[in-house]
Amino acid sequence: MTRMADLGELYWDASEKVLAVRITPAHANVHGIAHGGFLATLVDCALGTVLVEETGTAVVTAQMALDYLSSVKMDDWLEVHVTIDKRGRRLIYATCYVRVGDRNVLKANAIFAVRD
Repeated sequence: MTRMADLGELYWDASEKVLAVRITPAHANVHGIAHGGFLATLVDCALGTVLVEETGTAVVTAQMALDYLSSVKMDDWLEVHVTIDKRGRRLIYATCYVRVGDRNVLKANAIFAVRD
């Protein structure tokens, strides 16, 4: 278990490039579903972690686009799956899908800048 950005207890599988969390009331908005800001932060942390682990370089988020596809309910087991799409000298492009079981609930595309 790891604590990142005080998001709660996160589970990390480095071999699969998957970050996971059980949704609790601390992650919820006023409607009782996972807060979009929490999901965005979780995605940013997962993407950054995978890029650093896979490339061994320091990166910062340059751009991130999120598509919220479905709501995430209390007690859902949420998995963030990351794929590195392209790596250049200065920029790294990545995609991630957030899933509850077999259901995609969020898709993100991001560009990270390699730090000097």
